[in-house]
Amino acid sequence: MNRWLIYQKERFSLLAHGPLIAAFSACAVAFSSLLRGSPAPGWQSYLTAFGVCLLMFLQLRIADEFKDAEEDARWRPYRPVPRGLVKLSELRVMFIIAALMQITLVLAHDIRLLIVLAITWTYLTLMSVEFFCRNWLKARPVIYLITHMGIMPLVDFFASSAESVGGIHG
Repeated sequence: MNRWLIYQKERFSLLAHGPLIAAFSACAVAFSSLLRGSPAPGWQSYLTAFGVCLLMFLQLRIADEFKDAEEDARWRPYRPVPRGLVKLSELRVMFIIAALMQITLVLAHDIRLLIVLAITWTYLTLMSVEFFCRNWLKARPVIYLITHMGIMPLVDFFASSAESVGGIHG
């Protein structure tokens, strides 16, 4: 268990990321409600948005561990995977558990959110394989950055959808 705390501290600090993701997801939920002129969102919209977004950012970190494994082993051996603190196979299990938790949150809130979650996962999958053109993207850093930042509007779209699709108001 201690090694997972070390991994979390080094690669996905809940103390650093948790409050930022809470603010990000809460703003998306509240702004969606304000734009639509709907009643104040219920707690479940906020919880679903936060939980799914937090786990999505964790999945992004895990996907990067896989995508960059070779480079990390060569150039960044101090990172947790190359130095053997955690294994990629263990991170794969963590990724799947995060996905199951996301599905659980979505199903508890509104099944229609599965569509938005699937869209976000699809983009994450494409990012993980560098859109099937890794060398081309690596040679064009600005395009690489733009394509990889494309996930952010999708995560925001999910958080906003937790309010607008979820429809549970407190």
